[in-house]
Order: sequence, then C-alpha cells, then structure tokens
Amino acid sequence: MCVRLAFGSMRGVVVAEGQASSPAVAGSRAQPDEAGWSDSSARAVLQLMVESVAEMIGFEIAALSVVLGDQLVTVAYTGPEEFRDYLEQPDPVGVLDPVMAQAESWGRFRFLAAEDYDGDDLEGHWVFFDEERPDEPDAWHPHDALVALLTDDEGRLVGAMSVDRPVAGRRPDAAQRRLLERYAAQAERAVITAFEREELVRQVADAETARQLIRSASMPAQASLEAVLQHTHRPLVEGFRATGSWIQVFDPDGEGRGYVRAHDGEPVTLSERMVDLAHHFAPRLWAEQRVFVITEDCESDVPEGARPLLAQARRQLADLGLSTALGIPLGVATECLGFLVLVRRAQDPAWTPGEVGSALQIGHDLGAALMTARALERERNLVRELQQLADYRTQLIATLSHELRTPLTVISGNLEMLGELDLEHPATHHREAMTRGTTRMAKVVDDLLLLARVSDPGHPLERTTVDLRLVAEDVLALVDSSATAKQLTLRVELGDEPLLVPGDPAELDRLVANLVSNAVKYTGGGGTVVVAADRRGADVVLQVGDDGMGISEEDQIGLFSPFFRTTNPEALSQPGTGLGLSIVATIVERHHGRVEVSSRVGEGTTFTVTLPAA
Repeated sequence: MCVRLAFGSMRGVVVAEGQASSPAVAGSRAQPDEAGWSDSSARAVLQLMVESVAEMIGFEIAALSVVLGDQLVTVAYTGPEEFRDYLEQPDPVGVLDPVMAQAESWGRFRFLAAEDYDGDDLEGHWVFFDEERPDEPDAWHPHDALVALLTDDEGRLVGAMSVDRPVAGRRPDAAQRRLLERYAAQAERAVITAFEREELVRQVADAETARQLIRSASMPAQASLEAVLQHTHRPLVEGFRATGSWIQVFDPDGEGRGYVRAHDGEPVTLSERMVDLAHHFAPRLWAEQRVFVITEDCESDVPEGARPLLAQARRQLADLGLSTALGIPLGVATECLGFLVLVRRAQDPAWTPGEVGSALQIGHDLGAALMTARALERERNLVRELQQLADYRTQLIATLSHELRTPLTVISGNLEMLGELDLEHPATHHREAMTRGTTRMAKVVDDLLLLARVSDPGHPLERTTVDLRLVAEDVLALVDSSATAKQLTLRVELGDEPLLVPGDPAELDRLVANLVSNAVKYTGGGGTVVVAADRRGADVVLQVGDDGMGISEEDQIGLFSPFFRTTNPEALSQPGTGLGLSIVATIVERHHGRVEVSSRVGEGTTFTVTLPAA
C-alpha cells in the first residue's frame, strides 16, 4: 500500500487495497442545489477548461474545485470514471494546509514531490495506490502532487485546480510550467467571473424577494400609515424566519410611532431606551447604507457614546427571551424615515450573509412604502381641512346671499314704486341708475345662491330624465332677441331625436343658458354662434361655439374658477359676475360629465360638455 495524494477538491478518497490500479485526482462533486452553485453555464465553461488543460498540456487527470463557505466543492473533472463515485461530498478548505506548508511554489501552482513529505503527516482522505516509480531522474512519482491555488483580487482563495498523471510520465519542464500557469490564470478568472455572476443572480433574487415581501404587505391607496405597519409585520417575520418585528417610524414633527409585535402578532412593550437606540443608530446606518446585527457579545463598530444604549438593548432582548437582532434603517434618498428590527431566539439560526445583504433592500422598499403612506396621510388631512374650508365657504356664501336678498328685494320694490310717480328728469335718471345697480346685485346674489347650492355635498342631485335638445331650444328662444339685436347668426344643430340625460332640469337649463348667453355676449356684431348636440355612444355631447373675441391660453387656466375675470380689456367691458362658468363646471361635475374649452384669441371659442346618456 502506498499513499496517493488526491486534490480534486483537496479531498482524498480511501480506496480498498487492490481496488485502484492507477493514480487519480479525487475530489468532491456536489449537485448545484447542494453546493449553492446554480450557474450551469459556468460549470460548462469550467469543465471545458479542465478538459483543455488535460489534453493540451498532456495530463490524464485534471480537476477544478471552488470554495463555497468553508468547503471545497468539485465543479469540473476529467479522468477515470471509476473515481466519480467518490466525489460526492465536499471537503473542508483546511485539508490544503499541510500540503501547502511543504510544497514548492511554481507561480500559482504548488508542487509537492514525493520525497519531500511523509504520507502519515497528511490529514483527510487520500487515494492509495500500488504503483512503482519509473527509474528515471525526472520521472513523475505516484506520490507527486501538483495543484494551483486560485485567488481573487484581494488574495482570498476562491478555488483550486489540480492535475495528475502526465502522459509523458515526467514532471513538467519549464515550457509546460508556463503553459500550466497560463491555464491556471484563465481558470482563476473564470472562477471569479462565475462567482460574480452567481452573486449577481443571488442579489437579484434577494432583491426580488424583498420587493415581493413589501408588495405582499401593500395596502390600497387609502390605507393609513398604521395599516401599513400592521400589514407589514406578517410577511417580514415569515420571510426572514424571525421571532418578532419592530418598526419605529420617525415623524417630521419629532414624535415617532412604533409598532412592536411578536411572531403571533401580540404587542410587545419596549423601553424608552430602545426607542432612543433607534433614533441614535438609524440615521447613521442609513447614511452609511448598511445594517447592524446585535448579538449578546457584539462590540465591534459601535460608537463610544452608543455603548450604554447597546447594553440596554441587549438587556431588553434577554428579558424578551431573544438573543440577536437585525437592525435595518428605513429611508428614501437621503432621508431616514425609521428603523426596522427583526429578532431571533438563541435556538434560531444565525443571520446568513444573504439575509443581511437583502435586508438593506427591504429598508429601501419599506422606506418607500412608508413615505407613500405618510404622504397619503398628510394628503388626507389636507383634503379634510380643505373640505371643511369649502363647506364653511359654501355656508358663508349661502348665508350672506340670503341676508343680501331681503334688503335688495325691499330696495327693488321701492324703486318700482318710484317708477309710478311723475318725477322730474334728473330724479328719473338717478332712479334708473339705482334700478340697474339693484338688478346687477340681485344677479350676483342669485348666482351665489346657485353656486352654493350645487357645491353643497349635503344637497344631493335629484335625477330625472331630461331631454337636452328641448332644454337647448328653450334657451335659444330666450336669447334670440339679444342675438337679433347684435345681428348675430344663430346656427342650431340639434337633430330631431331626443337627447336624454339623467339629471336636474333646472341645473341643466342653467348650464346651457350660461354657455349660450356667454357666446352671444362675447361675439361681435354680425358674428355667428353655433349650438350643436348629438348622441355619441354612451354619451350626449353639447357644443356651444362662436367666432368672437376668444380666450388666451393664460386665461383658460383659471376659466372655471369662481369670480374669475379675464385679462382681455375688450371682454372686461362686458358686465358679468365671474360666476357663470364656475357654475357650469360644478353642474357638469355633479352630473358625472366633463367640460372642455378650445379657444384662440381673435378666432372664437368652443365649449364642449359631455354627459352620460340616460
């Protein structure tokens, strides 16, 4: 019996006496799911490489192993098939140590001559052979070993490649050594590239898992921040196999909100010192874009001022029956929004590098979810305040309008009585001026009351079936005299079929009247006003157009706002309250329709109202 070194994965294989008659490079060949090496294309490249080494340089056997954790796993092998059955289990990287301590350096390769070591000094499993060394000075001895150490750019071992049984039966000369070094360099780069690809795949998978965790806890747009915190707990503890979770949210006003739950969802009480720890650590961790693992003996990379807080945290963990915690800052861009802590018990496994690596992605994704929830919460508060303000404005307008209507009625009645008296010419002139002013004020009050009524959420819309064609015809009959006085052409395109819409008859009448009267008012003498309506699918479309003075793009922005007045001096010369189009827009909205305007200064304006058909 004689010892034969085997370096496939730096693991030897014990072969019973008489079972092997030729030397072999033994190793460990783990399946991808066992070894964590999932890149089949990388395996194919490495397999081709060891076959090329064996064929081009002249060796019967070659093997390449990679370092996975603290083990060597054979991923490529060429040689006698009978040895593959012994290559199923990985070996610890430490089996290299006694060999490398005695081997001669040939660049990346290490050569260990049979005469330079005692086989009894080697640990691990090796292949035994019954072979005699040829009687030549440079002959390859059955106990010789030749293995290359493959390292990354930082000098860390990433793999090993070994060759055995030179076809010529001799130890490599200088030319073969140069070839071997070149192949070893290529193998080293191939292994590093494969690891980088594998790590990239793993990072992508972890990032996707993180996003899925957050997406699985996503809430509807109307969800509150508290609801997001509640629904995030379950996927976090299940996805990270944690015993519990704690999310501390930092509010802009300086007050924070914490959500602490055990695995089963039961609330847990934390001390104020733990909250101080979150406020102390989270911003620093977010700025450095890293997470922090707290264990029973963790002392590294802890600021001096934070040690008392960390000691308190450990005591709190111990009181809760926990041994380790993973602290994750939550944020968006440069803003730290909170702190997430996932905890485990002593009997639970330690946090893996993959979990720690994906944790920061969770910090980004959950930070984005918290930012959105917080923004929505602020928006809901703002909407609530605006709604309260709108309600107050509506009530104020209605109240003032009612209060104004009574004295206006009294004034108007007295002016009518004065009209029946035989007054001198100057007095008659003043009475007529007061009558015009009173009429205009009454118009403003009526418009305010109507705007308040249609804007009031507490005033529901009572729908009946209304024929918009008949409404338009009634309005046209009322404005006909005004159009004739200005010598306008009224072009009517309403068709003969009913145009039925569900809605309030009085409001729809006011909608059409405001649009048509505006078109007549702002169109110069001799112009044209077009009123058209037709059924288009599930809608009824009303268009009121003119070739009048038009509206500038700047004025179109605030056109439907209450009390809006144009910047066009020509338009300002026409009397108006600035409420007509605001009333139109509000009525259209109440009827679940839409209103659009198309206009160019000097060319005219077209308003298009689309309402759901009955």
